[in-house]
Amino acid sequence: MNSRLIHHIKNLLLPCLAFSVLAGFLSAILATAFKIAAEWVIHFSTFIYDTVRSDRAWIPLALGGAAVTGLAASFILSNSRSCRGGGIPTSVAAIRGLVSFRWIASVFILPFSALLTFLCGIPLGTEGPCVQMGTAVGDGIVQCLGSDKHKGWRRYIMTGGASAGFSVATSSPVSAIIFSMEELHKHFSPLLLTVASLSVVTAQITAQLLAALGIGSVGLFDLPRIPALPPKLLFVPILVGLLCGGISILFTRFYQTVDKIVHAVLKKIPTKILFPILFSCIFGVGIFLADSLGTGHNLVESLFHQKTAWYMLILIFLVRALFMMISNTAGATGGVFLPTLAFGAILGSLCAQALTCLGLISPDHSTLIVMLGITSFLGAASRVPVTACVFDLEALGGINNALAVICSATVAFLIVELSETEDFTDTIIKAKVRKINRGKTHTEAETSLTVAADSFAAGKELRDILWPNSCVVVSFERAKKNRGLVVVEEGDVITIHYKTYNPKATAQELCALVGEQPNNTFRELEDPEK
Repeated sequence: MNSRLIHHIKNLLLPCLAFSVLAGFLSAILATAFKIAAEWVIHFSTFIYDTVRSDRAWIPLALGGAAVTGLAASFILSNSRSCRGGGIPTSVAAIRGLVSFRWIASVFILPFSALLTFLCGIPLGTEGPCVQMGTAVGDGIVQCLGSDKHKGWRRYIMTGGASAGFSVATSSPVSAIIFSMEELHKHFSPLLLTVASLSVVTAQITAQLLAALGIGSVGLFDLPRIPALPPKLLFVPILVGLLCGGISILFTRFYQTVDKIVHAVLKKIPTKILFPILFSCIFGVGIFLADSLGTGHNLVESLFHQKTAWYMLILIFLVRALFMMISNTAGATGGVFLPTLAFGAILGSLCAQALTCLGLISPDHSTLIVMLGITSFLGAASRVPVTACVFDLEALGGINNALAVICSATVAFLIVELSETEDFTDTIIKAKVRKINRGKTHTEAETSLTVAADSFAAGKELRDILWPNSCVVVSFERAKKNRGLVVVEEGDVITIHYKTYNPKATAQELCALVGEQPNNTFRELEDPEK
């Protein structure tokens, strides 16, 4: 066996297989356990609300309990900043190298913080914590089990864990794999695809086996059979896409405004005071408007099966949007994926009612239009049209209406693209990064790196290497000429230009990718004046 093949097996195949499978398995275990706990807490929260609604004398005590819950959540989040905010934006920021990440806190503390959120009924989802726990599992595996030469796998296995967590939370494995490319990295790489696929497949097998043993369940929604849309009604997906695309623009801009206001308030009000007030306010409103609460899962299912008055849908949309945005900006733990589905379902239901009243469609197509609303709003708001379409076909039963699904998602996405509005997830990430780096100055440098033997980069294609954030490859010089394979080899020189707020961490990450460098390689980072 030649040395090249040995190197390929030892530095690529074995780490990829072992780390990815382990990340998928552990992520599935954690996500399943968290889903079971969250279902119990949500059920208990519903019982509390029903009790208070049946006897208003309990309101003062319930509001006091909500305030105490908020105080407990603020204590956790004050000491574990990695658990603050939406799970998916936090995972995306960590995987892209935009923020520091503490995997231990995300595995052992995040679930308790999220359960407090669900106990009060704050409109955030369960999928975000599952994704963040999966990300943390991937990070922990490489940190604990990998040697120094395996550190370059860190962000790849974090991607695998995040994808596994997403697949278990949403019961949509194919969407999870697409999600890893389109949302987590906005970049396609064969190595990323391999890692995500191995982790997702392992997670799904694990989740299915657990479900067969009566532990947890699979499936996201209980949906009725959706008839195919006749060709003469193909204008309907276009209308739904136009509506969802336009509303998603307003939605993102509204979030940017809320973010500025909340951060201005946060400067004056400590979290330990803000959270009790926030939790109490949400509980108080939830007593009188039940659909403004929770993850949005029950709301979506109800809109698939029944009609709600249009004025109530508008009120629910506005209240849920306001509370979700304030909670997320303030740092409450939870996801924004399921709430986004709920917003899309509301828009789809409104569109269905309008078209039915105008006599353009029959009521039989209302469920399909709700489904199209979910797909269009998700694809437009988060700028993930492919993930949205695959999720629809996989989790919402839209396979019989593939053309309508693709059409509505495309129209909505084009509307947002033409408006040049930033996507919702990136808006959240930028606000988080801006807050973390406030007052700091970045260092900018350009340096040449020599690929060491047995390094992570050796034997891999240049496109498969996840460089630190804001890093651009300026040039690539081969050590050996006339090589047909487009792979990085020992002795190759890669010149990169980048900027960083943490020079030491960036230097360590680069060394993990290309191997140790001479001591003066990163001196521009440590002292820009040299």
